[in-house]
Order: sequence, then structure tokens, then C-alpha cells
Amino acid sequence: MHLVYGCPAVYSWDPQPNDYGGRSLAVLSSSVGNYIVVLSSTQLHFWTGTSDIIYLGSVRINGATVDDDPATHFLLHARGDYLVVTTLQRRILFFNISLEVKNTEVLAPLYHDNLLRTGPFASRVRFLKEERLEFGIVTSLASGGSNCFFVCTTAGVVCVMGWFQQKLLHTWSCRSLGKDALSFVPLDEMGEEHADSSMRVSRGDILSGSILDVCHSSQIKLTVFLLSNGYVVLAQSNVGNDFTRDDIAFSLKCAAATCVARVSVNSRHMLLAMATDAGDVMCKWIGEDLSLKPMWNGLKCLRDVKRHGPIGELLWSPDEELLCVGFYHLGVFVLHYSGVCLCSSMLFHNFQRRVVQGCISFLWASHGHRLFVVEPLSDGFTEYSFGQIISSPCGETTGSFTPIVAFNNDALRLAGNFPAGGGPTFNDVVSVRSQYAIENYPLTQGAVSPDGGSVVLAGKNGFVLFDCLSHRWSALREKRQEAEFFCVAQPLWLSNIAVVMPVRMNRSRNFELRVYARKCLDENALLYREPLERMPLQVCECHEEFNDMFILLLDSSNALLLWRCVIAHDKHSYLPDAKIYLEFIKRTQLPDGLVYPVGMAGIHPARKGPKRTSFLSFSSQRNGYENALPYALFILRGSHALVSFDLGAAATNTSETSSAIKILILDGVCRIWIDYSVPMDGSVVIVFGVHGINFLHLLGGEDDMEIFPVVHEYAVSEFDAESIPVGLSTYNGCLFTAFSTKEVIGSIGGTSPTVSLRISLKPLLYNFCVLTALTCMGLPSLDTVNNKTPSNVNPFPLVMWNDRLLYWLESMRRNGTFIPNADYFLHTLISESIPCGLDHDSRRAAVQATVSLLRRYSEFYSVVVSCMRMLDVSQWRNLLDVLGSPLEFFRECIENHRFEESAQLLRVIMLDGNFPDDGASVDSLEATMLCAVHLFVLALWRRNVPLVHDLLRFMALLHTELVSPDFETDRKANGSGVWKRFLTAVGFQKDLPQDFSPETEQLCLLTPEEVSGGPSNSDMLQRRSVVEFVLRKYPKVRQAVHDVFSESLFAGHLMVLRDMSHELFIALRHFVTTKTRPTMRSLRTKASDDAVTEDDSCEGTPEIMHLPALFDGIHDEFGLPRSLRCIGTEFQDSVIHFMATEGTGSNVAVWTTAQSYVYTTPRMVETILGIRDLYSIWDECVLAVNVVLMIEDAVIQQIQAAPTLVKALQHLIAQPQNAGYKNFVQGCINGYDTANLSTGLMPSAV
Repeated sequence: MHLVYGCPAVYSWDPQPNDYGGRSLAVLSSSVGNYIVVLSSTQLHFWTGTSDIIYLGSVRINGATVDDDPATHFLLHARGDYLVVTTLQRRILFFNISLEVKNTEVLAPLYHDNLLRTGPFASRVRFLKEERLEFGIVTSLASGGSNCFFVCTTAGVVCVMGWFQQKLLHTWSCRSLGKDALSFVPLDEMGEEHADSSMRVSRGDILSGSILDVCHSSQIKLTVFLLSNGYVVLAQSNVGNDFTRDDIAFSLKCAAATCVARVSVNSRHMLLAMATDAGDVMCKWIGEDLSLKPMWNGLKCLRDVKRHGPIGELLWSPDEELLCVGFYHLGVFVLHYSGVCLCSSMLFHNFQRRVVQGCISFLWASHGHRLFVVEPLSDGFTEYSFGQIISSPCGETTGSFTPIVAFNNDALRLAGNFPAGGGPTFNDVVSVRSQYAIENYPLTQGAVSPDGGSVVLAGKNGFVLFDCLSHRWSALREKRQEAEFFCVAQPLWLSNIAVVMPVRMNRSRNFELRVYARKCLDENALLYREPLERMPLQVCECHEEFNDMFILLLDSSNALLLWRCVIAHDKHSYLPDAKIYLEFIKRTQLPDGLVYPVGMAGIHPARKGPKRTSFLSFSSQRNGYENALPYALFILRGSHALVSFDLGAAATNTSETSSAIKILILDGVCRIWIDYSVPMDGSVVIVFGVHGINFLHLLGGEDDMEIFPVVHEYAVSEFDAESIPVGLSTYNGCLFTAFSTKEVIGSIGGTSPTVSLRISLKPLLYNFCVLTALTCMGLPSLDTVNNKTPSNVNPFPLVMWNDRLLYWLESMRRNGTFIPNADYFLHTLISESIPCGLDHDSRRAAVQATVSLLRRYSEFYSVVVSCMRMLDVSQWRNLLDVLGSPLEFFRECIENHRFEESAQLLRVIMLDGNFPDDGASVDSLEATMLCAVHLFVLALWRRNVPLVHDLLRFMALLHTELVSPDFETDRKANGSGVWKRFLTAVGFQKDLPQDFSPETEQLCLLTPEEVSGGPSNSDMLQRRSVVEFVLRKYPKVRQAVHDVFSESLFAGHLMVLRDMSHELFIALRHFVTTKTRPTMRSLRTKASDDAVTEDDSCEGTPEIMHLPALFDGIHDEFGLPRSLRCIGTEFQDSVIHFMATEGTGSNVAVWTTAQSYVYTTPRMVETILGIRDLYSIWDECVLAVNVVLMIEDAVIQQIQAAPTLVKALQHLIAQPQNAGYKNFVQGCINGYDTANLSTGLMPSAV
């Protein structure tokens, strides 16, 4: 899977004033990827196609002119050594290209000013011959195999030209095609728009138009003709791909294709993509009889775009997983063959930069990591880089890493969380081992181990391994070993111990299966090698819970090879090394219905039955191995059906293999993963397809003749057109889907911002399906795909809690997926969406068993309350019958300090026992109000400001219902509508109560002018009115506010007090003044004395004792560390530049670790100074802040104004935790004494 990332790169040539060749028209790349060629009106421009794209030079096209005879199209031979160019005057020019640019040459310093020194360039691109068409202007060129190519013209015919004969071989028209055998697609297979039964067409009507477009696939020997009368013809010839012969006869299949303008064939998946004139795209799968059936229709990512415009290009990627659609005006869109839109050039739209103007031509690089796009009016091309995402094909119970990585030729990207809080992404970037990447460009194959700890990457030769734990690369020590082979298919990990490499030998050109040890890639790293007769295409493994394992390999002859593998760990060694034993078992030729499947997985026979069995080593199973062979799962090309294949049944019934095949899903499957971590018998398969993501549970008996007689299918999520599943991670407890995220990189040095893309991951949970499957396994009425229940499947209890399940639940708790999975399962269990029938008693028993299990965990309350929020009011009783009444459960949550969950239960208390349409009764409203008031007080004591805000809003709505239940207004209103509704129903008296005195009342609300700052902010005024009502109506709340504010003030929780006063509109300055008035009066009295004598002590002024607690609270709120000594001189030089910017005048020499943290943390000093300004009326707070910031002049000035503070400071440094401040405080006192001596006053007593 490839996804785009990074910024697009633009490459252009610098035309000379007298050598202007026109704008870019098209782009091509050689099959080996060593060069890129761009066509302009009169020239061919060449770049290197290796890791560094460098301009090589240009060659003029013979006789081409910008005005009279410009070049229009060009095409490269499959080997890249021949090139053909067509012009407006029907000329066809042949060129021979002999460019051999290696990656090592490009990276070496052989070029100057981006021009590679390749010698005389004209001699490397030689003109060979010119041919001229008799009629029609060329509209497109298409490859017709290795010997010829097709030329479509405005005359409605296709000209077949030979690459080596360099002349016209055949001319095909609708009339000539009509001479061959023609059959029709049944009307029910044409799609809904062509399913009219009254539609009747004749052979002459179909083959009476002209040919608009042609596409040929050499792999499946299929040629597709698009006709002008709204039909598409699929043709297979008797000559295969050799159209140089004269005796060509076609077998034709016709299907309707209304308004289709472009076609493209996907040979690997047997798909046909079609683009319409209106800019829409559809995809159909090609059956064995060449019939077309719909797979998906329309670009869902363009639903918001009104006008798409025409489509200029339609091309599949080299691995045929992606489809690129080029719009003339919208640019390029890259889609997965399932229909998921992965990227578009519209994402790079930036108003401050050049806007992407569309697309007139594009081409994939041979390895699929690059997409070259030619935009209108451009002097070159734009390159989009793609990263290949690989993941483990199965999920294991062990692992410390996410087994999903992305790589290209430069870097390996490991999955992690985005630093800016943007969710999981590939943020850990590791450079690929440079020497290997340079010599073996490009890297095309890779695999990650099931535990995510190891990654293998393979390029042109050899391979490299990456260890995620040590972050180190390793390669074969001998260059000779690395140059022996290259990997031809995706590698496979055997646990985390060894890697299986399907390779081709460079010298003999033979194929082998090799197994290398992960540790120590020396001459002994090769553990096993097996010669292969044909090219390997896919390799997979299946294993049991112990050491028994099977390796399955599919080769190019459509044969399945099977090995048995046993991993033997050395019990007497502390090293993680192990020995691997392999034995070849059999070679099975797959039947015609399983030709070249696009996906493959294996299931160990021990994981089929209801009871898992342990297999002995392969040495004791050599006889009778047919009875213990694995099952293969295949995704068929074309229909993309998921089928299972029993190798044991195929071995016993060699003459008939139909009994060994079972269809699990009929169509639309794109990818599968096996989850070995689930605590259930049988096998679990996660399926992604065009119908969404499903959870498949396969279960069978040991003596069943049928393959998997029980097949349960559970829906996980619907099809998402904007993200695609890329890997299963049992370490994270989810299936990850990937999508491209747009981000704007800020300008540097005055340049414009740049738009870049990163690959982001989105977790998709599915373990709730496992819990549902465990519940369904014991029910007598099983809803199976084939409506058959095996007779020998042992009945399970309704809910089977065992040790395997408990360990699995603990793994979900570790990765943070326990709550969402458990509440969704509980919701599914209560609702009617469970796939197996449940009567009332069984449902209650299942809910009761689940609740009893969840009570063992601390997340119980979060799970239950979250489930309650998802349920309808009518379904609450199914859960409350087990939990008890809502009031009892509310008190239980309060006793366990689950206040957020208690707040969610208020709605349940209000509506319980009432019909949803009738609303809540007065009794339930009053009970809910009492609970809300009680919870509001607790939230105040917990200093939970967000919960206070939510409760305040809820209490406003609740009291509105109590006062005026018949009041009609918009019940869906939120925000300001809540407060308006409250004020309309309640209203307020504006006169203050008789016993209220501003001088003695400590809780005084802000005035309306202070709240709003103007009459326009009505929402703030309405919220203030609600606070005033609550404080008047409920004295308990008022007293709690007073006590919490007082405690926070004197405990030094100044920021919390600021936030709470802002939320409740309390006049903070007035509150601080009234609470600290005795202290202020005492300080002024002491300051009026002429001197501070030794008899003065802190016992005489108890208010001064608040300073140590206030000092500790400031440290706690800001997270300031404590130190027992002064350490400022140890880092004075490294932080002196911070002091210059802050300008506080702090003495660095007496700093503690707290000051080093404060002055080196951005905006920390500004925040602390803001707290000092907010509480400036309180001298003790100002003094505490000045001591924390160590501002000596400010502290001395405060002592001079209030000499009593000397005793308070001495009491402060007497506390053990404040010993580090002793030097600073003593220095301030000494400075105060010096000032007193100079004025003739008595110094302070020390």
C-alpha cells in the first residue's frame, strides 16, 4: 500500500532564448527507472530517474515545429530502449535510446549546475525511422505487448505498429472486428442504468461506430476497445500478445459503456476502470467469461465538487493497487482499487503559492514510489512522493511495538503519536542504511515482524534488517552474499527469529526460498535454502500456540508449496537464539477456480476445532501428515471472493478438488488479517472490502468433513471512502486505517508557506465483536452463513469467562481500549443488533454476567455510564434491572469518587420511569435537583472547573422545568439558548437582600458591566444570573463556595481560585480584600511602630502563618522543584541570556533549581507575574511571588513598608523544604538592616 507524503517537487528545464521548444505535453519513465523523458512541442527532455532527479539534456525532434507540426504523443518500449513520437501532421518517428544511468553515478560528484556529465548526449538518443499515417490525427498511443503498439486516430481506427519492423502492421476498425465471434453481456450484468429488459441491440448496431480508445494487458492477453456508440468490447485473440502475425482472430465480449471516454485494465485484480465524459469514474470486475460486473461507481471524495470537468488520463500503478485519475482542471486523484480516495493534488492548494492548474499527463515510476505529473503551461513536471506501508499479516499476543511501518528509499517511518497532538502517525523517522540504499536503489519489498520489533527491507540485491529496540541496521557482512540474489516477493517473518526470503539468483537466474536468522548476519546466517522450479509470488505462514508452523508458497505456475517448520528454543542457553527445522511436505496444483489469487493466508489445523490441540514435532508426524495439513485462505482476483482451501482434502481426493473449496464471502474482499490474540476457539479473520470492515469467526469440529461448517460474520464499520485499513496491531488493540493529512509549513527566510502531507493513522476498534462472538458461541440458535450447525461442536455456556479472556482483557486495559470495547459490547448485548437470537431471560442473564465481570475493574463505572448514554431511554431498564435504581447507582458512584460518571447519571435519574415523549415528572425533577446540588458541592471541593460549568448549565435547565414545565421554547437550543430559557422562566429581583452589606459580604458577584465589558455579551450576563440564582436558592452551595475559595486562597492554589472565580463570576479582588483585611490591618499597625523588637513574634500575628502554606501552594501549582541548597553559580553562564529578556532583576547567584526551571521555561515568568498582579492587594501573596522569583529589591521594599514581614520570612526559611531560599532571604533581611542603619533606625533582630 502506497500513500503520498511530503511536498511535491517541481522540475523544469531552463530554455534558451533561441531554442524554445514549447510547453510540456507528456511524461514517461523507463521500465527500469533509470531515466525520465518529457515531451514538448519540438524536443525530448531527459532527467535521471534514480534517487536524485537531475536534468540530463534535450534532443530536438526531427522536423517538429511549434506552429505547423508540433509533437503530440510519445511512447516508450517496455525495455526502455525504443521510443516513438507522433506529430500533428500524422508522422510517427522512431528513436533508439541508450542511456545507462546508475544510482551510484548520480550520487557521486559528477555533475555541475544540475547537469550530469554523460558525454555527447545526441549520440545516446538516435533517430531511426519515420512513418506517416494515411488518414486521421493521432489521439492516443497504447502498448500492445513487447512487439507492437496501438495508435488511435480521429478516423476511428486503431493502427497496429511494430516496434522492430517500424511500420504499419494492421488497421482495425469496427467493421473488421465485426468479422469475429461476438457475444453480449447479459442485461442484468450491465448495471442498473442498462437493466431495461426491453432493450434489444443487434450486432450491426454495436459495431457500427468508431474506436475511441484501446487498452491492452499482456499479463491476461486481453484487449479492450472503447466504441463511440456507448459500448466496450473485450477481445481475446488467438495470437496472445504477438500482434505481428497476420492470422489474427478475436473472441469478443460486448458490454454497455454509456458516455465512457477512457478505459484502463487491471490485470492483477481483473478490473476495468472507466472514465466518463462528465468526469466520473467506475470500476467493474472482469469475470472468467469476460463479463463485467460492478465493483464500485463514482468518486465519493468528489461529492462536494459540482463540476468535475473532463478526465485526460486513467492509469493503474505498477503493482496495480492504485488508480490515478487525471482531471484537466482538478488535477490528479489517487484511489485504491477498492474505491478509497487516498490523495488528490487539491490538498496542496495554497492561496499564497501557485495553484495546481490541473493535469494533462502523468506516469507512475516503475517502483511505484513516485508519480510524475505534467500540468498545463508548465516547463517540466511535478513529482509526488509515495511511502509504502507494510504491516504484519497476523496479530500476536506479545509485542512492544506497533507492527506497521512506512518506507521509501531514504527513510523508514515507525508508527507513533504526532508531537502536536494530531493523533497517531509515522513520526519516528529512521534513515535507511545509506550504503545499501545507494547501491540497491530502489527499495521495493519489506516486511515487519508480528511483534513489531524487526523490519526487513529489500532492494536490487540482498536485504537489510532493522531492530526497533536498539534502533540499529544490520546487513549481510559479505558483499558477495548480498550480490548473489534479489527478492522477488514480499518477505515473511517466522515469529521474530528468522525471515523467509523468496529470491532469484543473479547468476543462474533460478529461484530459491531462503531462511535467514535475525541475529548475526554472517556466513552462518543462512539457515535453510530450497530451490524452486517457478517464480514465487506469495508466501505466508500459519502456526499454533506453540512451535509447530507451516509455510505456504504460491508460485507462477499456480501451484501451492507446503513446508512444515518447527522452532526449537535452546532451554539451556540464555541467548534468544533458536533452531529452525523445515521439511518439504507437498506441492499442490490449485484448480482453475483459484487462478493467481491476489491475497493469501493460512490457518493451522490446531486452530480449526472448538478445542485447540497441541501438535508434536514434525519428526513424529512424518507418516499420515495429510490428516494434519493447514487451510489456505485465498482472495480471488476478479470477484475478490474469500474462499478456504483444505490441503488435507486436496491430498486425499486428488481427482476432485471441489470438496476442498468453500466460499466464505462472495465478493468484494480486498485484504485480510489473522488475529491470534483473541481468547476464543476457532480462527478470527479481519476482512476489509468494498462493503466495509467485518469480523469473521471460523469454527469447525475435528471430525467434520466440511471446511469450517460454522462461519459467523460481524460488522465492524461501514466502508470509508477517505481512509484505508493498513494493518492490525494487537499491541494497540485495534485495526489502523491510514489517510493523508494536510499541514502548512511556516515560511522561512521570507519565503511563502509550503503545503505538505503526512500519513496519519486512525485506530478502529473491533474487540467488541470478540465479546459478542463469545456470547453467541453457546447459544442453541446460531446464525451461520450456510445455516448449518455442526453436530459435534460442544455447547458453551452463555458467557464463558476463563483465564484466556481475563488475560486478553488486561491487554486491552494496557493499551487503553478496554472502555470503548466493553461499553460497545454491552450496548450490543442490550440492543437488538446482536447477530444471534436472545430471549428476555437469556439477555438478562448475559447482561448480569457481563456486569458482574466488569465490576472487577476500576473502569466499571465509565463503561456502564458510557453504555447508558448510547442506549435509548426505552432500553435503560434492561441495564437498570441489574444495576439497581439510578439513585442507588448514583450514590455508589459518589462513594467511589466517580463524579464525572455521576454527572452523566443525572439525566437517567430525571427520565427514569417516564415515557420519553412525556418528559420528566415533578418528583424526578426535584430528586435530580437535590442530586445535582450535592454533586455541585463535591465538584467545588474537587476544584473541577469543567464539571462545575456543566452542572451549572444542567441545573439551569432543571430549574426551568420545575418552575415552568409547560414553557414552550426551542428544546434543542444550546449555548446562550439555555440561559435565555432559564431567565424567561425564572426572572430575578434586582434589589439586594436587606442583610447584604458590601463591606461584610465576602462572596460578591461581578457587576454586569464588569462581566460583559459591554451590552453585547448577553451570554455572559445570562450565565451570571444563573450563578446568582443558585447562590441565593441553595445556602449549602454558597457555603461550599465560600469554604473552597477560602481554603484555596490560603493554601496557595491561586490559579485554581482564579479559574473558579471566573466561572462563578465572583469578584476575586473583593473576596481577597475581605478575607485578608485582618492581616492588612495587623501589618499596618506593626508598620506604624518605630522598630521591630525581639519580643515581636509570629504568635502575636497568626495571619502571618499563612506565608509557608502559600509558598508551598505556588510551588505545587507551577510544578517547581525543591532543593536544599543554592546552586545558582553552577549554571549562571548558561541562563544569563534568559535574565536579559525578562528584566526582573533576579540574582542568579542565589538561585535554586526552582528558579532555573522558572526562568528557562517559556512564558513561566510572565504567568507568575500575572498572578502577582491579580493578587496585588494581598501583601503576603506579593511577598511569596517575589521570593519565588528572587527579586531582592522588591522584597526589601516590602519589608520596609511592613517590618513584621521579617518574622514571616524567618519563619518561612525555618521550614525544611525551604532551606534553599535561606541565602536569598537572609540577604534581603541584611539589606533591610543596612538601610535602617543608614537612616538611624534599629535593625531587625536575627
